[in-house]
Amino acid sequence: MLTFIKQSSVLLGITLLLAGLLYLFTGPVDRRVACDQAALAADHLCLATVLEEYRGNVLWVDARDKKSYERKHMPGAILVPETDAENALTQPEVMQQIGMSGVEGQALVIYCGSDACGSSKHVAEKIRSTGFHSKVFILHGGWKAIDGSGILAQKQ
Repeated sequence: MLTFIKQSSVLLGITLLLAGLLYLFTGPVDRRVACDQAALAADHLCLATVLEEYRGNVLWVDARDKKSYERKHMPGAILVPETDAENALTQPEVMQQIGMSGVEGQALVIYCGSDACGSSKHVAEKIRSTGFHSKVFILHGGWKAIDGSGILAQKQ
């Protein structure tokens, strides 16, 4: 039994040493979402495109659930969860923000949990149907792109 413990300890030590060396040579894991703007649909944007072309002149719309939004979201983002989009878009303060952002020339960029979720598309369709905003885009990669990019996200 003592031999097993010694062997396991040595094996664990070697594994940790190799993992540490690997980290030193390769660095931290790259969690950024790869994105090619030219390959996306016209209403989809890469995070880099949003940051470069609109330079902060953006109203962020979070299409995730309330719990995810409360945990962390883009500063200034409004919550319009897919599951309650109809109701959220009847709220005067939400519609005022969406309408004013259109008047002020801001882009409205909607994000959900990842590039695979359809929440952003659903919320974008709902917002477009109101007619209050003409520049409605979907963020490719969703929250995963934001979180992996290292840009400041607000913690509530």
